[in-house]
Amino acid sequence: MASIKKTEAPASALLDLNKISRGTTLKGELVSDGNFRIDGVFEGNITTEGRIVVGESGSIKGDVICSDAEVEGTIEGDVKVTDALSIKSTGKIIGVVKTKRLAMELGAILDVTSCKME
Repeated sequence: MASIKKTEAPASALLDLNKISRGTTLKGELVSDGNFRIDGVFEGNITTEGRIVVGESGSIKGDVICSDAEVEGTIEGDVKVTDALSIKSTGKIIGVVKTKRLAMELGAILDVTSCKME
């Protein structure tokens, strides 16, 4: 008779991708350990120990705290990234930025009152 062994999910499974699709608007506050991809509109604050990707059609209107971020769309609010912030050519951030490392492509818009590099 065959036996079935239960195995624990690898730690990476805990960091599954959470997605807000194009055409979706979500309002509220997100707190998570996981990664996020925003292709729709999120209105509120996001706090995660994971990575946030704002797609070209995506926007966040609120504060963002995360470990890494890639911005192709728009963020309007304070952005605190504990490691690397990458703003692509179509990306735009309006507000305050605090990050350890910053990479910007030609055409990216950084319309901030303050940008602090740690």
